[in-house]
Amino acid sequence: MKVFLTSSIIVACIVVLSCNKNSSGPNPGAGTNSLFPLTQGNTWYYQDSAFTPDSTSVALTTAYSDTMTVTKNTYTDTYGTVYLEMLDTYGWFDGSYIAVDPTNDAIYEADSLGGMQAYTAFTVAQSDGQIIQQNSGQYNPNNIACPLTSTLYGFVTPVTIGSFTNCLTNILLTTDCNSVPLEQIETYVQPGTGVVRIEDDEADSTSTGISLYKNYTQTLTSATIVK
Repeated sequence: MKVFLTSSIIVACIVVLSCNKNSSGPNPGAGTNSLFPLTQGNTWYYQDSAFTPDSTSVALTTAYSDTMTVTKNTYTDTYGTVYLEMLDTYGWFDGSYIAVDPTNDAIYEADSLGGMQAYTAFTVAQSDGQIIQQNSGQYNPNNIACPLTSTLYGFVTPVTIGSFTNCLTNILLTTDCNSVPLEQIETYVQPGTGVVRIEDDEADSTSTGISLYKNYTQTLTSATIVK
């Protein structure tokens, strides 16, 4: 499930990139190569895992199977972009509405966790390590004198996640005013399939010496995609 350590600033600062690209209906993306094909009948099967820090490593606390489908329910943001609801009761996308940019270069999301404020969930980069968006001076609920910075990085070198090849990567890194990392969310997307893995790494709060530890993963095992 999606529980951001710094959710209040992530949703507020990573805003939709193409706010002028309005649409009159849900956009499923660019045909068979859609970043996130939102066709009715598409089904994604994931394996989800949750972890806790244990000494100098991390320990798996729970693992379970998770199925996600596209519903007919829609949400329209203030720019006119129409999103489709994802039914993912036990997974990362629970309560999420997804839209694909008409250019097929970005995935937008609005969810109940962020008060249905739309933001950019994924963007196709032009080079490895490209800074796609950066927002500083964000409210730090743990130390108001030390504001947070969220930076979204993109990578173009293809990676393989399980049986899914040629996946693209985005990393959302949140740091405090001293550049100490607090959370890192890695998103892997295979065009034509959608999100194949989400990994949420959080700052170590138990003094075990781990700067960021694996908190949650959601990994695609198979998918039924209607072309």
